[in-house]
Amino acid sequence: MELRFNKPWPNAVSPIELRFIDESVFAGVTLRFDELWLNAASPLILRFEGDIDPPIPVDNTIGIECGIVWLKPTELQNEIAITEAANDVSFYTDLHWLDNHSNEIFVDAAWVYANSIGITKSISWRVYESVRSDTSVNWSLPIDHQITLSVNWVVPDEHQIQSSINWLDIAAHQLHTAVAWINGQDQESPLIIQYRGIVVDDEKSIKWGFHEPRWVCSTKYRPPVGKVTLRFNEPLSTQPNLIVLRFTASPNYCYWDDGGGLIDANPPLPTIDFKIPIEPQIRRSYLMQPQISCVRVSDGVAVVLKSVSISQSRSQWASSGSLAFSSRIDAERAANELLKISINGYDFYLLCESPSESKAFGKTSYSATGRGRLATLASPNRKAINYVNVVARSFIGLMADIVANTGWTVASQITDYSVPANAFSYAAKTPAEAINMMANSIGAMLDVNDETQTITVIPQWPVVPWNTASAIPDVILHDGVILEFNERLDIRPDANAVFVRGEQQGVAAKVKRFGTAGDNFAADIVDKLITDNQAARMRATAELANAGNKVQNSIRAKVMADLPPMRPGMLIGVRKGAEVFKSVCESFSISGSVNESTGMVTVNQTVTLLRNEVAA
Repeated sequence: MELRFNKPWPNAVSPIELRFIDESVFAGVTLRFDELWLNAASPLILRFEGDIDPPIPVDNTIGIECGIVWLKPTELQNEIAITEAANDVSFYTDLHWLDNHSNEIFVDAAWVYANSIGITKSISWRVYESVRSDTSVNWSLPIDHQITLSVNWVVPDEHQIQSSINWLDIAAHQLHTAVAWINGQDQESPLIIQYRGIVVDDEKSIKWGFHEPRWVCSTKYRPPVGKVTLRFNEPLSTQPNLIVLRFTASPNYCYWDDGGGLIDANPPLPTIDFKIPIEPQIRRSYLMQPQISCVRVSDGVAVVLKSVSISQSRSQWASSGSLAFSSRIDAERAANELLKISINGYDFYLLCESPSESKAFGKTSYSATGRGRLATLASPNRKAINYVNVVARSFIGLMADIVANTGWTVASQITDYSVPANAFSYAAKTPAEAINMMANSIGAMLDVNDETQTITVIPQWPVVPWNTASAIPDVILHDGVILEFNERLDIRPDANAVFVRGEQQGVAAKVKRFGTAGDNFAADIVDKLITDNQAARMRATAELANAGNKVQNSIRAKVMADLPPMRPGMLIGVRKGAEVFKSVCESFSISGSVNESTGMVTVNQTVTLLRNEVAA
């Protein structure tokens, strides 16, 4: 009996059912399969009825000519014989896994055999078209023999190579052996091509130049910072000493050596934002030629001034000034105009707002008062409005919203924080008044740059009075430039702690000076913008800095190229003999006048400084 299957059976259940009546019939049955069965399940179900026991299977192979292994993954369009334990497989045509075009190839290819010898042609994994070639291309075979042309990838040993090209060899010393990049040793290489090598006449490698950067780790003893003092407060006795000194090994300490020899190859560069105080040079005499000029910003028309005075303090949001004109025409040109006033090369802006006229017998004078450029955001140039933040914004974001579309921008030198929705509001305030109120709420002030129209929020005390000794001042004055010096004591209540809290959506905090008991409280502070711990800290810092007796100094000096006008909030150092004390600039004023008879110009600046009283 002969069974033939000419189509694959896709069902998992075999279509054939065999029954054997007696032992003689069972002995004469031969099953032949001339096509591959591609299903994972066996197509045959053998049932033995009666007293006939099925033979005990020895292995998973049925027959000798073909090995069939079940429970293997489904393979499509594969006409090779897949063997698991067969030793000899004879076939003439081997079609690989994904070869689309492979016709009339009389080759014998091995799949996972350890050694392939006598192969006329080897076909790669995904070669679509097979051509006749006498070249053997090997991928990971251990050793290749009898190869006319060898292209190797990771082959350990290669023999009979006529040329060797090296990539980054450091030194080659009269060698007939070249070391390849990753491969092993190559023999009989008469040609050596080097890329950045150094060829010397001996077998030593010369290393020159600075050593490379590296990490250096050590457990050597490192003395502690400062001095170690041992004090014995009891006399020595004959009893055993109770003091035991134990020295433990230092932990492993690593630092980065950036390379170099005696002269560092990579020297550390100083920071570019380091602070250098401005200090005028000490001279025997100072020759100056003061100058005052004024132009109208709108069209550049010149305005002649007889005198000018500009002042500002930390509590003001804009500078204030007064002008005296040389004629009625100049007064009319400046009325309600923004003026740019240059004093010894330093520019100031004033909005001329209130012109006035004064007459006496045989004499008429014209003058005006004005404010800084930020007055364009105040009344009467801007109407007062009401405002409520309907969405959560940062503190600086609220300020930017208030001055939006006005030509002014807001910058910050404080710690920004979040303000919840509906936590901040004001009524009947212009933009300039609103942002000044916001700055005062957190102990800050406005530093206005009229030239660039930038409003910078800075702390009222950039350096608190109890930390001025270690701070670097912005300007240092000495006796050579100080024309007048006055000092008085300002009596104020002292405090080392304060309670700061917000309103409905605020926070409450007790803030005290570091290193103090925090038992002397200042007046409580309540403000709607205290919505974060950072806001409470900044406002409390300003309140504690204002507390306590202050020394107030009034200094009059010149305006020179190396002594610019001092501004509120600067830290000013003053040399008083060999001592240098530092104070915060509370206010400043600059004045210039022209003598009508001689035409001589005089320019002076006056600053008011505040510092803590030094306890006796």
